[in-house]
Amino acid sequence: MKYDFNVRAFEIHSLYAWDFEWIIKSMDFMTANGFNTLILHRNDFIDLIVYPGKYFGCKKDHYNSIFERYKEIFRTLYKFTPTRRSGPYQRRAFLKRILLEAGRRGINVYIENKELYFPDIILEFYPELVKNGKICATDPFWIEFTKVKYREFFEEFPEVSGIITSPATGESRVSINSNRCSCDRCRNTSKAEWFRNVLMAMYEPIHAAGKQLVVRDFVFNPDAHRDISEAMESLPSDVVLSLKNTPHDYYPTFPINPRIGNVGKHEQWIEFDAMGQYFGWGVCIADLMEDYRFRMKDALAKGASGVVFRTDWESLDGHTAFGNMNKINLYSAGMLSRDTDASSESIYDAFLSAEGWYPSEATLGQRKSLVQWFCGLMSRTWNIASKTMFVKNCVFSDSSLVPISFAHALWLAEEKNSLKDWQKEKASALLPIPEEYAEIINEKELALDDASDIVSEVAANNPGFEKEKYDYFVSCFENQLLYVRLFRNAAEAIFSCRYIKEGDEKQNPEMYEKSRNIFHTSMEDLLAMSVELDSFWKNTEYRPHIIYTLLDPDRIRCLYDDLKEVVDDESLF
Repeated sequence: MKYDFNVRAFEIHSLYAWDFEWIIKSMDFMTANGFNTLILHRNDFIDLIVYPGKYFGCKKDHYNSIFERYKEIFRTLYKFTPTRRSGPYQRRAFLKRILLEAGRRGINVYIENKELYFPDIILEFYPELVKNGKICATDPFWIEFTKVKYREFFEEFPEVSGIITSPATGESRVSINSNRCSCDRCRNTSKAEWFRNVLMAMYEPIHAAGKQLVVRDFVFNPDAHRDISEAMESLPSDVVLSLKNTPHDYYPTFPINPRIGNVGKHEQWIEFDAMGQYFGWGVCIADLMEDYRFRMKDALAKGASGVVFRTDWESLDGHTAFGNMNKINLYSAGMLSRDTDASSESIYDAFLSAEGWYPSEATLGQRKSLVQWFCGLMSRTWNIASKTMFVKNCVFSDSSLVPISFAHALWLAEEKNSLKDWQKEKASALLPIPEEYAEIINEKELALDDASDIVSEVAANNPGFEKEKYDYFVSCFENQLLYVRLFRNAAEAIFSCRYIKEGDEKQNPEMYEKSRNIFHTSMEDLLAMSVELDSFWKNTEYRPHIIYTLLDPDRIRCLYDDLKEVVDDESLF
């Protein structure tokens, strides 16, 4: 079999990163499906597993283990940070066991975080790090601190293959991108310079340990892209650059990241999402097989050597791609990363077989027929998802949740997650222009029609799958229909509201009147759905709980009340 990518990585976030049994099961899945690299992601991972000893009283240049450090500093630790005293050495055993099990399976392990991170006690030890109430991002201390903690980490865990980090997101505790310090040094330090200083502070101990530094271009706008690009391209050539497959975040409606193939001599890894932070969490099923195929082929043509697939999201504890129908994306990821020409039928067959959907007595011909039937449904799911929580390819959701207000929706779509930053022709996509507005309404109706059709098809009869699996399949599409209905009502209400408030009534009086009618109907539907979902909450018992987060009646009522205030026209209610 052709192995297209050298690195085929499986990324675990969230609390699962501390669940030993879960990670063992994940590694077994990796082995069975051709993945060779495990990434454990938590923003403060390093800081939870090293002290570092120097700042609590360790004097020597080298220690054989964390216990030798601990015997020198246990009194200081207990005095200043008692709740953290035992945490690092307890987590040590966890990571050592994971590394042992990974080694037995031939799996490399990387730790992913966001820098800069540090324990709170550091600010008490070095109060000068805070200037006028703001943490100073450019204080030279951070460079020393970074070197010390990575040196200590690799003394303790030489089995780890490397570190993956994001210095440009503002999601760390200290970053030049979210720096509020106004001291002279901060005002005179460019973002590119800061990025390079921090990354080189990491590179020095990582390289000395014979390990790999991987830097992510995780950013939110073109300006940040330029800043981090300047720093990344100046790094030593053995630093790997990890790029999201789209330029902003994991939005499958967005174009290919223009940085891919433009990283000089650096090795490139390309990142994908499988669970669906921005495409429905699996409640709205999103089979991304063909999107993966298209983007992987493009990445290979541009010299990429690795792909990374994340299975969950650090802000959504207790949920993963393993827990819903988006698990098909993990099978696609494994097979396509080894052979981008793997047929869709072979991928679906692998999923159905491994997940126990086939009856034991099914013949080869019956299995083939079931695969074709399953393919016919699943291949339609992304088209529905893309028209549900996106509006004309623009981001409309709050990480798959319905916006909570008119202003929130427009901020998400036009500011925070702007598609027009990357595709200038999208500048007018959401404006209250008759043609644009009509396309938005039509798109939402198509999504609802397609979702309704699939429910009718799957509810009609079981073509031959195991009953328990098929009943689950039916329930998934029924719940998806609720979700699609909710987004259809919300989107039509919000963009009709915009047309009423900002559109030109004289330019097209018929469309203006239509927008008022659609607004009235969609608001009635939103209110009715809030009552319907009250009952859904009380009378169903779905696991995991996240479906109730997506279908929260209180969130709908918040949106309804806001839109009523924005329109302020009693004749419409």
